[in-house]
Amino acid sequence: AGKRALYKGDLMMLELISQANWMRPIYVATTVGQDNYMNLGENFVQEGLANRITPFSTYHTDQEGNLIPNSGVKQLDTEKTFNNVMNRYKYGGLSAQGLYLDETVMRMCYTHRNLMSNLAIQLISEHKNDSALKVLQKIEKEIPAYNVPHNFRSGSLDMAQAYALLGQKAKAEEIINDLWKTSGQYLDWYLTLDGNRFSQSQNECITQLYVLQRLMKISETVDKKLNEKLSNQLAGYFDRYTGKGGYLPQ
Repeated sequence: AGKRALYKGDLMMLELISQANWMRPIYVATTVGQDNYMNLGENFVQEGLANRITPFSTYHTDQEGNLIPNSGVKQLDTEKTFNNVMNRYKYGGLSAQGLYLDETVMRMCYTHRNLMSNLAIQLISEHKNDSALKVLQKIEKEIPAYNVPHNFRSGSLDMAQAYALLGQKAKAEEIINDLWKTSGQYLDWYLTLDGNRFSQSQNECITQLYVLQRLMKISETVDKKLNEKLSNQLAGYFDRYTGKGGYLPQ
């Protein structure tokens, strides 16, 4: 029954695209998993929290089934997304201090911060630095760190990079330090584990080491002394991890 329902859904989508004849836009939510793209993921242009289906290819699929951006084609409509996040979206009072956000709401906050941080990076690549800074300031106003703490899942890495690219070194360093502290605490705990418990935690260790590595790279354009300090700390974490028998991906 499930397969038949999905098949009907596919036919309905194809019929919808056929009847629209590219005269009316058709969207798929960004929160929908790739399994539900019906092989249309290669034809998406993102506009805020929705992907618009296009008649041209914006991505291609590699041998592992991952979507890879096509060079020279815009995958994110920065103009429409900027208007959405700056003027159209409502953020539900997230700036009020002392809120309790459950796991579901927090994930949605991460989704919005990821979108806006990525938008800032894309705007910088288009030499629209003033607009990028406005987006970053909007993030801090509407999705503040005191309610939605910085972590690598929430778009904060892109925030730090965007601030660094804009020459906002103090802002970039603040986020770098927050992210470094969190990932460092996770690693310190994982590295206290032994035997099978440590073996089961190696993927998490790799993730946190990757976060630290990227933060160290971002810090190169922020502050030389900070970069040297982070480089030394990262080397120490690698030594501790490999010293316990941790594997490193090829």
